[in-house]
Amino acid sequence: MANKLCDSNKRVIGNITDVVRTVDGETMITLDTGHTFQFKSYDIYWDKGHNCFINKPYYPGTLNTAHAKAATAMNAAVIKNVIFAPPATIVYWSDGSKTVVKCSEKDVFDPEKGLAMAIAKRCGGNKGSYYNEIQNWVKKSGKKYPGKPAAGKAVDLDVLKKYSSEANKDFEKFLSAAASNNRSGTLLHLTALVADLKILENEFNK
Repeated sequence: MANKLCDSNKRVIGNITDVVRTVDGETMITLDTGHTFQFKSYDIYWDKGHNCFINKPYYPGTLNTAHAKAATAMNAAVIKNVIFAPPATIVYWSDGSKTVVKCSEKDVFDPEKGLAMAIAKRCGGNKGSYYNEIQNWVKKSGKKYPGKPAAGKAVDLDVLKKYSSEANKDFEKFLSAAASNNRSGTLLHLTALVADLKILENEFNK
């Protein structure tokens, strides 16, 4: 059974795959998610089962480096399983938590959009207010959702090519930001991607 890295409340952050102690006394811990964290000797302690725990902050209201890294680790959990059950998309994470999002009655269920929204909700702390954050970043991105096109208008292939390319670029930027735990960048590129997909959807529905 793998040893665990846990936060100060004894919640599991992930399974430990490697531990390296540096010459200056710091400890490098790598998890099965592929993420590596560096701790001072006073930031962590070990139990008899060789599980590692992060100490509580030393001063009230002060977040020490270990807690900052633990918060990052909690948000860096990888996807273990996804269940598409229209209208819901359910994502199970490697830290044991799950995220559930649902499309509205007016929307057509889209697995890719559902998964993207679940990831966005996770980045927003798994709180229902995550969509307000998306709307905020949509405004900052400078991209706007187009209105419904006039019926009977032919599909513009140039528009399809343009926004397919834009969607690919925004998706790559989204993945890069998510991999580096850049929460604001993740939300920014995700909202840009959703805007690109909405434009493509409108073109196809003409």
